[in-house]
Amino acid sequence: MAYRGTAVTGFPNLFFLVGPNTGLGHNSIIFMIEAQVQYVMDALAHMDAAAATRVEVKPDAQRAYNEHIQRKLAMTVWNTGGCSSWYLDRNGRNATIWPDFTFRFRSQTRRFDPQAYEVTATERVRSPEPGLAPA
Repeated sequence: MAYRGTAVTGFPNLFFLVGPNTGLGHNSIIFMIEAQVQYVMDALAHMDAAAATRVEVKPDAQRAYNEHIQRKLAMTVWNTGGCSSWYLDRNGRNATIWPDFTFRFRSQTRRFDPQAYEVTATERVRSPEPGLAPA
C-alpha cells in the first residue's frame, strides 16, 4: 500500500502518480493526477528548502493512512453487496478505489506533509567557481 497514493515506505525519493487507492468510479483521474503533481512539486520544494537529499514516508504514517482508507471503503458499493469485484484482491482488500470526494483528496495533497516523512539533509558540496580548480 502507499501513502496518499504517491509514496511507499522503503523507497526513498520515489513518488508516483495514479498509485493505490487513487482510482475513481465517479470522477476524472486527471483531477487526482493534478493533485498528486501538486503534492510532489511541494515535496521537491520542501527538499530543496531543507537541503534534503532523501525523503521516505514513515511506516506508521503509511499504515495509519491505509487503515483509514480501508475503513472508509468497508461500506462502499465496491466492497459490499456479496458480489465479486475486480477492485478486491484475493484477501478482500481494495487497493484501487478512492473512497471519498475528490475535493478531500485534493485537500490532503495540497501541501507536502513533512511530519509523515523521514527527511534527511546532508551537507551539499558546492561546485567550484568556473575557472577554479577544486580544493
